[in-house]
Amino acid sequence: MGMFIVKEGVRAKAIKEGDEWYGRNFVDLTTRQVNVFEKCELVVDPTGVSKVASVPQHRKTVGGDWAKKGWYGFCKDGWILLVPGTHVQYG
Repeated sequence: MGMFIVKEGVRAKAIKEGDEWYGRNFVDLTTRQVNVFEKCELVVDPTGVSKVASVPQHRKTVGGDWAKKGWYGFCKDGWILLVPGTHVQYG
């Protein structure tokens, strides 16, 4: 199917697409609804199911570092939502 689901009430981080990935550019948030993402929206991938997203083997990239720590990243509407892998369902 290739869909990722992030449930309501998950603590996550967001960053505006194109911003530098460092401290003050991230926004801490809690999801207020169920979010569904397609595989093509995946930009940080700790599992390696995507062929284009940053994966743990990309050691020299910021996205690769997030993937190595088990986080997923999804790009939608000009924002990137970063979610701990334990809160992402794949179906």
